[in-house]
Amino acid sequence: MTQNNLEAYKKAIKQQYDTEKTGLYSSLLLQPSRANLRKLCVERLKENQSQDDATTFKVFFGFEFGEGNLNRLKSETDRFRALENFLKNTTDCNAIEAINLIALLVDYTPRPFLKFAKHFSGNEAAPFNTTPENTVESKAEDFPATVPQTKKRKLMYGILGVTGLFSIGYTAKDVAFPEKECMQWQKDHYELIDCSSSAQQAFAGFSDIIPIDHNEMMLRRVIPTDTTVFFKNGEPQIWYCKINQKIECFNTHGTHPETGKALRPITKYIIEKYGLGK
Repeated sequence: MTQNNLEAYKKAIKQQYDTEKTGLYSSLLLQPSRANLRKLCVERLKENQSQDDATTFKVFFGFEFGEGNLNRLKSETDRFRALENFLKNTTDCNAIEAINLIALLVDYTPRPFLKFAKHFSGNEAAPFNTTPENTVESKAEDFPATVPQTKKRKLMYGILGVTGLFSIGYTAKDVAFPEKECMQWQKDHYELIDCSSSAQQAFAGFSDIIPIDHNEMMLRRVIPTDTTVFFKNGEPQIWYCKINQKIECFNTHGTHPETGKALRPITKYIIEKYGLGK
Protein backbone atom coordinates (compact mmCIF):
# COMPACT_ATOMS: atom_id res chain seq x y z
CA MET A 1 0.00 0.00 0.00
CA THR A 2 1.25 3.52 -0.75
CA GLN A 3 0.01 6.76 0.74
CA ASN A 4 -1.00 7.86 -2.77
CA ASN A 5 -3.37 4.89 -3.05
CA LEU A 6 -4.95 5.72 0.29
CA GLU A 7 -5.34 9.41 -0.53
CA ALA A 8 -7.02 8.52 -3.83
CA TYR A 9 -9.41 6.21 -1.98
CA LYS A 10 -10.28 8.91 0.55
CA LYS A 11 -10.87 11.51 -2.17
CA ALA A 12 -13.26 9.18 -3.96
CA ILE A 13 -15.14 8.45 -0.73
CA LYS A 14 -15.53 12.15 0.09
CA GLN A 15 -16.87 12.84 -3.39
CA GLN A 16 -19.39 10.05 -2.92
CA TYR A 17 -20.35 11.58 0.43
CA ASP A 18 -21.15 14.89 -1.30
CA THR A 19 -23.61 12.98 -3.49
CA GLU A 20 -25.10 10.73 -0.81
CA LYS A 21 -25.78 13.49 1.73
CA THR A 22 -28.56 14.78 -0.54
CA GLY A 23 -29.88 11.30 -1.28
CA LEU A 24 -32.02 8.70 0.47
CA TYR A 25 -30.19 8.98 3.80
CA SER A 26 -29.76 12.75 3.76
CA SER A 27 -31.35 13.07 7.21
CA LEU A 28 -28.44 11.06 8.62
CA LEU A 29 -25.60 12.33 6.43
CA LEU A 30 -26.26 16.07 6.32
CA GLN A 31 -25.42 16.08 10.01
CA PRO A 32 -23.06 13.07 10.34
CA SER A 33 -23.07 12.84 14.12
CA ARG A 34 -21.85 9.67 15.81
CA ALA A 35 -25.41 8.61 16.59
CA ASN A 36 -26.57 9.25 13.02
CA LEU A 37 -23.64 7.32 11.57
CA ARG A 38 -24.41 4.41 13.89
CA LYS A 39 -28.02 4.38 12.67
CA LEU A 40 -26.86 4.56 9.06
CA CYS A 41 -24.43 1.70 9.63
CA VAL A 42 -27.32 -0.50 10.77
CA GLU A 43 -29.42 0.45 7.74
CA ARG A 44 -26.61 -0.18 5.27
CA LEU A 45 -25.83 -3.61 6.67
CA LYS A 46 -29.50 -4.62 6.84
CA GLU A 47 -29.91 -3.89 3.14
CA ASN A 48 -26.54 -5.29 2.09
CA GLN A 49 -25.53 -8.96 2.24
CA SER A 50 -21.92 -8.36 1.12
CA GLN A 51 -19.38 -10.52 2.93
CA ASP A 52 -16.79 -7.76 2.47
CA ASP A 53 -19.02 -5.31 4.33
CA ALA A 54 -19.66 -7.83 7.09
CA THR A 55 -15.90 -8.30 7.44
CA THR A 56 -15.31 -4.55 7.45
CA PHE A 57 -17.77 -4.21 10.34
CA LYS A 58 -16.22 -7.06 12.33
CA VAL A 59 -12.65 -5.80 11.82
CA PHE A 60 -13.61 -2.34 13.05
CA PHE A 61 -15.80 -3.26 16.02
CA GLY A 62 -14.45 -6.67 16.95
CA PHE A 63 -17.79 -8.46 16.76
CA GLU A 64 -20.21 -9.51 14.04
CA PHE A 65 -23.17 -7.47 12.90
CA GLY A 66 -26.54 -8.97 13.83
CA GLU A 67 -29.82 -8.27 15.58
CA GLY A 68 -28.41 -9.70 18.79
CA ASN A 69 -25.54 -7.20 18.79
CA LEU A 70 -27.49 -3.97 18.16
CA ASN A 71 -27.39 -2.96 21.83
CA ARG A 72 -23.69 -3.75 21.88
CA LEU A 73 -23.23 -1.52 18.83
CA LYS A 74 -25.11 1.28 20.59
CA SER A 75 -22.59 1.14 23.42
CA GLU A 76 -19.85 1.62 20.80
CA THR A 77 -21.31 4.89 19.46
CA ASP A 78 -18.20 6.85 20.38
CA ARG A 79 -16.18 4.67 17.96
CA PHE A 80 -17.85 6.68 15.17
CA ARG A 81 -16.07 9.86 16.35
CA ALA A 82 -13.18 9.46 13.88
CA LEU A 83 -15.65 8.82 11.05
CA GLU A 84 -17.66 11.90 11.98
CA ASN A 85 -14.54 14.07 12.06
CA PHE A 86 -13.41 12.74 8.69
CA LEU A 87 -16.71 13.52 6.98
CA LYS A 88 -16.83 16.97 8.60
CA ASN A 89 -13.22 17.63 7.49
CA THR A 90 -12.31 18.25 11.12
CA THR A 91 -9.46 15.72 11.17
CA ASP A 92 -7.95 13.30 8.69
CA CYS A 93 -8.03 9.52 9.08
CA ASN A 94 -5.50 6.95 7.86
CA ALA A 95 -6.77 3.81 9.60
CA ILE A 96 -7.78 1.43 6.82
CA GLU A 97 -10.54 -0.26 8.82
CA ALA A 98 -12.12 3.13 9.59
CA ILE A 99 -11.89 4.33 5.97
CA ASN A 100 -13.46 1.07 4.77
CA LEU A 101 -16.36 1.60 7.16
CA ILE A 102 -16.85 5.15 5.86
CA ALA A 103 -16.94 3.75 2.31
CA LEU A 104 -19.72 1.43 3.48
CA LEU A 105 -21.66 4.30 5.08
CA VAL A 106 -21.60 6.45 1.93
CA ASP A 107 -22.01 3.38 -0.32
CA TYR A 108 -18.82 4.01 -2.28
CA THR A 109 -17.67 1.29 -4.68
CA PRO A 110 -15.31 -0.40 -5.27
CA ARG A 111 -14.70 -1.18 -1.62
CA PRO A 112 -12.90 -2.20 0.60
CA PHE A 113 -9.50 -0.62 -0.02
CA LEU A 114 -7.85 -3.71 -1.51
CA LYS A 115 -10.60 -3.97 -4.12
CA PHE A 116 -10.17 -0.28 -4.89
CA ALA A 117 -6.44 -0.74 -5.56
CA LYS A 118 -6.86 -3.98 -7.51
CA HIS A 119 -9.67 -2.46 -9.58
CA PHE A 120 -7.25 0.03 -11.07
CA SER A 121 -4.09 -2.07 -11.11
CA GLY A 122 -5.99 -4.74 -13.05
CA ASN A 123 -6.27 -2.47 -16.12
CA GLU A 124 -3.18 -3.41 -18.13
CA ALA A 125 -4.45 -2.33 -21.54
CA ALA A 126 -3.20 1.26 -21.55
CA PRO A 127 0.55 2.06 -21.79
CA PHE A 128 1.92 4.29 -19.05
CA ASN A 129 4.69 6.85 -19.45
CA THR A 130 5.67 8.65 -16.27
CA THR A 131 8.45 10.91 -17.54
CA PRO A 132 7.90 14.51 -16.39
CA GLU A 133 6.61 15.73 -19.74
CA ASN A 134 3.95 13.03 -19.82
CA THR A 135 2.71 13.01 -16.23
CA VAL A 136 -0.70 14.45 -15.45
CA GLU A 137 -1.89 16.16 -12.31
CA SER A 138 -4.28 14.12 -10.21
CA LYS A 139 -7.53 15.93 -9.43
CA ALA A 140 -10.47 15.07 -7.20
CA GLU A 141 -12.67 14.54 -10.25
CA ASP A 142 -10.31 11.77 -11.41
CA PHE A 143 -11.79 9.65 -8.62
CA PRO A 144 -15.57 9.70 -9.12
CA ALA A 145 -18.04 8.37 -6.61
CA THR A 146 -18.87 5.53 -8.98
CA VAL A 147 -16.40 3.84 -11.33
CA PRO A 148 -17.87 3.14 -14.78
CA GLN A 149 -15.81 0.82 -16.97
CA THR A 150 -15.39 3.54 -19.63
CA LYS A 151 -13.57 5.82 -17.17
CA LYS A 152 -11.08 3.31 -15.78
CA ARG A 153 -8.28 4.55 -18.04
CA LYS A 154 -8.75 8.15 -16.92
CA LEU A 155 -8.73 7.05 -13.29
CA MET A 156 -5.53 5.07 -13.72
CA TYR A 157 -3.76 8.01 -15.33
CA GLY A 158 -4.86 10.23 -12.45
CA ILE A 159 -3.34 7.90 -9.87
CA LEU A 160 -0.14 7.34 -11.80
CA GLY A 161 0.22 11.07 -12.37
CA VAL A 162 0.61 11.57 -8.65
CA THR A 163 3.05 8.71 -8.16
CA GLY A 164 5.10 9.82 -11.15
CA LEU A 165 5.87 13.11 -9.38
CA PHE A 166 7.32 11.38 -6.35
CA SER A 167 8.94 8.21 -7.65
CA ILE A 168 12.50 7.92 -8.97
CA GLY A 169 14.00 4.59 -9.93
CA TYR A 170 10.67 2.75 -9.81
CA THR A 171 7.99 2.25 -12.42
CA ALA A 172 4.73 4.05 -11.66
CA LYS A 173 2.87 0.78 -11.39
CA ASP A 174 5.34 -0.53 -8.79
CA VAL A 175 4.84 2.58 -6.67
CA ALA A 176 1.08 2.98 -7.05
CA PHE A 177 0.18 -0.69 -6.84
CA PRO A 178 2.86 -2.77 -5.10
CA GLU A 179 2.46 -6.46 -5.79
CA LYS A 180 2.77 -7.37 -2.12
CA GLU A 181 0.61 -6.07 0.68
CA CYS A 182 1.75 -6.31 4.28
CA MET A 183 0.38 -5.53 7.69
CA GLN A 184 1.75 -4.39 11.02
CA TRP A 185 0.40 -4.60 14.56
CA GLN A 186 -0.09 -1.10 15.94
CA LYS A 187 -1.19 -0.90 19.59
CA ASP A 188 -4.50 -2.79 19.38
CA HIS A 189 -5.06 -3.74 15.73
CA TYR A 190 -3.38 -4.54 12.43
CA GLU A 191 -2.98 -1.91 9.75
CA LEU A 192 -2.16 -2.44 6.09
CA ILE A 193 1.28 -1.09 5.28
CA ASP A 194 3.89 -0.90 2.53
CA CYS A 195 6.08 -4.00 2.48
CA SER A 196 9.23 -2.02 1.65
CA SER A 197 12.18 -1.91 4.02
CA SER A 198 11.88 1.89 4.16
CA ALA A 199 8.43 1.53 5.68
CA GLN A 200 9.90 -0.87 8.25
CA GLN A 201 12.42 1.78 9.28
CA ALA A 202 9.74 4.46 9.34
CA PHE A 203 7.78 2.50 11.90
CA ALA A 204 10.77 1.52 14.03
CA GLY A 205 9.63 0.50 17.45
CA PHE A 206 6.44 -1.15 16.24
CA SER A 207 5.94 -4.83 15.55
CA ASP A 208 7.40 -6.51 12.48
CA ILE A 209 5.85 -5.93 9.08
CA ILE A 210 4.46 -9.24 7.84
CA PRO A 211 2.57 -10.44 4.72
CA ILE A 212 -1.13 -9.71 4.91
CA ASP A 213 -3.34 -12.42 6.36
CA HIS A 214 -7.03 -11.54 6.05
CA ASN A 215 -7.97 -13.74 9.00
CA GLU A 216 -5.35 -12.18 11.26
CA MET A 217 -6.43 -8.70 10.11
CA MET A 218 -9.63 -9.23 12.11
CA LEU A 219 -7.69 -9.52 15.38
CA ARG A 220 -8.15 -6.67 17.87
CA ARG A 221 -7.03 -6.25 21.46
CA VAL A 222 -9.98 -6.00 23.86
CA ILE A 223 -10.08 -4.32 27.25
CA PRO A 224 -12.88 -6.14 29.12
CA THR A 225 -15.57 -4.03 30.78
CA ASP A 226 -18.72 -4.86 32.69
CA THR A 227 -20.57 -5.02 29.33
CA THR A 228 -18.14 -7.38 27.63
CA VAL A 229 -19.79 -10.57 26.34
CA PHE A 230 -17.44 -13.40 27.24
CA PHE A 231 -19.71 -16.25 26.15
CA LYS A 232 -22.52 -16.65 23.64
CA ASN A 233 -24.58 -19.85 23.68
CA GLY A 234 -21.84 -21.35 25.81
CA GLU A 235 -19.12 -20.54 23.25
CA PRO A 236 -16.21 -18.19 24.14
CA GLN A 237 -16.25 -14.81 22.43
CA ILE A 238 -12.94 -13.64 23.90
CA TRP A 239 -9.46 -15.17 23.62
CA TYR A 240 -6.51 -14.42 25.87
CA CYS A 241 -2.79 -14.76 26.42
CA LYS A 242 -0.83 -14.42 29.65
CA ILE A 243 2.03 -11.93 29.31
CA ASN A 244 4.22 -11.01 32.29
CA GLN A 245 1.62 -12.34 34.72
CA LYS A 246 -1.09 -10.21 33.10
CA ILE A 247 -3.98 -11.27 30.88
CA GLU A 248 -4.30 -9.69 27.45
CA CYS A 249 -7.63 -10.24 25.71
CA PHE A 250 -8.54 -10.35 22.03
CA ASN A 251 -11.72 -10.57 20.00
CA THR A 252 -10.92 -13.80 18.13
CA HIS A 253 -8.59 -16.77 18.00
CA GLY A 254 -5.10 -16.66 16.50
CA THR A 255 -1.65 -15.84 17.82
CA HIS A 256 -0.46 -12.99 19.98
CA PRO A 257 0.76 -10.33 17.51
CA GLU A 258 3.86 -9.49 19.54
CA THR A 259 4.95 -12.80 21.07
CA GLY A 260 3.58 -15.34 18.60
CA LYS A 261 1.98 -17.36 21.41
CA ALA A 262 -1.30 -19.10 20.59
CA LEU A 263 -4.36 -17.37 22.03
CA ARG A 264 -6.60 -19.45 24.27
CA PRO A 265 -10.40 -19.30 24.60
CA ILE A 266 -11.49 -17.50 27.76
CA THR A 267 -12.74 -19.53 30.71
CA LYS A 268 -14.79 -18.64 33.77
CA TYR A 269 -11.79 -19.55 35.90
CA ILE A 270 -9.57 -16.97 34.16
CA ILE A 271 -12.30 -14.33 34.32
CA GLU A 272 -12.73 -14.80 38.07
CA LYS A 273 -9.04 -15.21 38.91
CA TYR A 274 -7.97 -12.02 37.15
CA GLY A 275 -11.13 -10.02 37.80
CA LEU A 276 -11.78 -9.40 34.10
CA GLY A 277 -14.62 -7.08 33.21
CA LYS A 278 -14.83 -5.48 36.64
